[in-house]
Amino acid sequence: MGLYRRDDSRFWWMSYTWKGDQHFESTKTTSRALAKKILERREGEIAMQMFNVGWQGDRMSFKELCNEFDGAHVATLAKHTQTNVRGFLGNMRTFFGDRSLADIDSKLVTDYRNYRKEQPSKKNPTNKIKGATVNRELECLRCMFEYAVSRKYLPENPASGVKHFDERRERPTKHMLKLEEEQRILTNAPPYLRVAIVLLAQTGGRTYTEGFSLRWDQIDLDNRVIYFGGQTKTEGSSEPVPLTKLAHDVLVNWKKEQADKSQLLFPSPVKPGQPITTVKKAWKTTLKNAGVAHFPIYNLRHVFCTRLSWVAPDTVVRRAMRHSSPETRRHYQLGMVEQVRQNLEKANQRVYGKGRVLRFHDVPSPAEVQQEAVVCK
Repeated sequence: MGLYRRDDSRFWWMSYTWKGDQHFESTKTTSRALAKKILERREGEIAMQMFNVGWQGDRMSFKELCNEFDGAHVATLAKHTQTNVRGFLGNMRTFFGDRSLADIDSKLVTDYRNYRKEQPSKKNPTNKIKGATVNRELECLRCMFEYAVSRKYLPENPASGVKHFDERRERPTKHMLKLEEEQRILTNAPPYLRVAIVLLAQTGGRTYTEGFSLRWDQIDLDNRVIYFGGQTKTEGSSEPVPLTKLAHDVLVNWKKEQADKSQLLFPSPVKPGQPITTVKKAWKTTLKNAGVAHFPIYNLRHVFCTRLSWVAPDTVVRRAMRHSSPETRRHYQLGMVEQVRQNLEKANQRVYGKGRVLRFHDVPSPAEVQQEAVVCK
């Protein structure tokens, strides 16, 4: 093993022995110090039996990997997730093009991250793409390279060490829905949206995949249960969801009004055979008419989680939210400040009792101030 120079190349080359055969390879660097580190790394790979000559990634293009990943993995995802992932793959194809997998390293993945962050948003071209969107694409890219590693196309994942954007800086302030705000929203909402709001706030369902896409055959009104089936975000999300009396009564009345005109709870007025795909405009108008500051309708799922957390233990909340991880619940809980304050008051009462808590001798009481004013007169 060793480093050497060739007359027809400006890079340092390395030679090494693997399985009894001598191999020669360019280090693709003009720095001897860096070339030495590359050679040492190769020696370590051979010693740990992690090296393989002729990785298929040297001959496979990024577009070919996208096509294979689409057929092998993306097809197994939920329908809505498939649409999102295939959009991500389209953006990646545009950037990486026909590069071979071996030519893609962590620096190029970082360049892709920064490139995407500077792109204009499709919905509002005056704004740039949010960091959360770029992070989802990076997760998709990491998953795809993990697939390539598992198929022995690459020795390692070039996207595994790329840092994500901090999404918390871009997230809007979480809004805990007050009772009077909820009543004003329901008063100003159109009938179909009014039903949907109650349903989402009472079940914690996801807005479109578990709300507006519901069919009547998924709802058991006799036993007051919703069955989402297999078309859900996660396996745990397919568990049955109980209906409260309020949600049940609203759905019973809504079914009477619809008079079995459609198998869908919320059929599209434009395409009756399909569910409503978006309510952003109606939601925005409703909030404006109700005099409530705008917040995403998806936050009703946060409201559901928070209200249930007031009275139920964590195990019940986790089951109601259908989360696979107990840590996810923290993201959905809102408005816990008041609950913390109430428990702090209980702690003060236990420590200090019902009497005067503290006396600041250097600060006169209001009565003492008033008495002093009378004497001065």
